[in-house]
Amino acid sequence: MTAFEGHQLRVVIADDDAFTLSLVSSGLESKGFIVTAATSVSQALEAVRAVDPHAIVSDLNFGTTETGAELLRTVADEFPWVGLVVLTSHRSPELAVANPEKIPAGAVYMVKSQLGRIDDLVDAVHRAISGQPVDDELDDDEREDDVPVVTAAQAEVLRMLAEGASTRALAEARGTTVRAVETMLHRLFMALGLDTSENANPRVAAVTMWQRGGIRVR
Repeated sequence: MTAFEGHQLRVVIADDDAFTLSLVSSGLESKGFIVTAATSVSQALEAVRAVDPHAIVSDLNFGTTETGAELLRTVADEFPWVGLVVLTSHRSPELAVANPEKIPAGAVYMVKSQLGRIDDLVDAVHRAISGQPVDDELDDDEREDDVPVVTAAQAEVLRMLAEGASTRALAEARGTTVRAVETMLHRLFMALGLDTSENANPRVAAVTMWQRGGIRVR
């Protein structure tokens, strides 16, 4: 028996995707958790302050200027006893939000596509609550997989592409020229293994890969 068995643990789930929110909430409830669901950063903070949960499980990208990174940082500052779990589509936080540095060091990081069963998330919640050290090293299977790897700068550009930024907007945001951004985009597409020929549309392909979470940052 673990230290948590026999106790109903309170968990706040924060995700702007209704399907994911329902799936995760029902899964944890089936394991005996008391779940409060939230679809925004502000709702999640209200829930944390209202129910005093044992843990919070949060997405990173809410489609707004507010991010899960800020949410988790606020919870860590105001409620340091609450366990923190990131549940995101992206293997690297730089691909999800512009401020990944705000994610507290002790947060347990989970990728949605790699979540094989609800027990994996239950284990992550238990580890977050107990403060079990998080192993940042990739396991052997992940080191050997065929996931494209990009730099942090390329990840920022890709995230902005996914948000609809034009080449000129990217140049303005990065304080550089359109030509320099075009070069960066070409290198990004090459790193992702995309077709850059005249008849191809690597921008759409890159954003699709981003949406599927099939990219990692080195």
